[in-house]
Amino acid sequence: MKRYIKITVLSLLCCLVFQYCSKQNIAEPIVFAATQPIIGSEAYYEALRAYKKSDHAICFGWWGASGAGGIGPDMAPRYLGLPDSMDIVSLWGGMPKDEANWEELRYCQRVKGTRFVSVMFGSGVDRIRLKNFPDMDVQQSIDSVAKSIADTISKYGLDGFDLDYEPREASEINTIFGNKYLVNGRNPNVLRLFQELGKYLGPKSGTGKLLIIDGYNEPGVEPYIDYLVQQAYNTQSFAGLQNRFQTYGLGELPPEKFVVTENMQQYGASGTTFMLGGVNIGSVLGMATWNPTQGRKGGFGGYIIEADAKSRPPQSYYYLRRGIQIQNPAVY
Repeated sequence: MKRYIKITVLSLLCCLVFQYCSKQNIAEPIVFAATQPIIGSEAYYEALRAYKKSDHAICFGWWGASGAGGIGPDMAPRYLGLPDSMDIVSLWGGMPKDEANWEELRYCQRVKGTRFVSVMFGSGVDRIRLKNFPDMDVQQSIDSVAKSIADTISKYGLDGFDLDYEPREASEINTIFGNKYLVNGRNPNVLRLFQELGKYLGPKSGTGKLLIIDGYNEPGVEPYIDYLVQQAYNTQSFAGLQNRFQTYGLGELPPEKFVVTENMQQYGASGTTFMLGGVNIGSVLGMATWNPTQGRKGGFGGYIIEADAKSRPPQSYYYLRRGIQIQNPAVY
């Protein structure tokens, strides 16, 4: 009987010890302090601005809502509604129409590090040239209009200039930047314009202001530009994008200056069909994923980016944000 009691007591003690040890060895979740800045905090915006200044593949977009007037609750047409990690916005809809929108633009520049550039067709540049400098010869008038453009950029505190260069289009043919002015396959007026703009904008100027050519390219302009933004609309494969780089880079352009864009107005926020690994990921994300065989590309983006503003609610600008993360994870 005593032996039975001893065994029983020992068993109970073992159970108690086991239970005690078990409690001490259960893995408890450890809660660490946040390792990322809280969105909207000072640390968040400091990290965001540092990211924008780093060497990375950019996100670029022509924004048709840029010239809207008034401030309403709908964030889609507002500067503050643009993705935080958007690098360069080309003001396709024109400059802000009122002070409230200018304030939002300035906030995005100052706090988020977003850069905003004025954009103009070659025909627009030619109209300014003819209107303001009608008595000058062509070369002198190009020099003067380049200075006028740079002065406008400075006056409004913008971050650069984007020339939409489409010499084969009907609206451009009869301007001095059209195909009819080609000499041995080159248009000397385009090169002259970028040489003059390059004194005030772009990598040769030392001002930090951007100089961009989009659409087509022209031999000799590469040293003066930050980016060639290629309208790679309806390109459905890596091979197609590589061919675009080979064709429009003209054998002069470093891959890190080559930016590919989709027409979101025509093909939608996700773009056209783009098969990768047997899955249609859409051309916008295809462009974000692709890099030339020669090295990292300059970036990706779209035309009429507001088409993506409400494409996948509740998240705004879903495809641009996703593409930014594909290229290089960033705070947004």
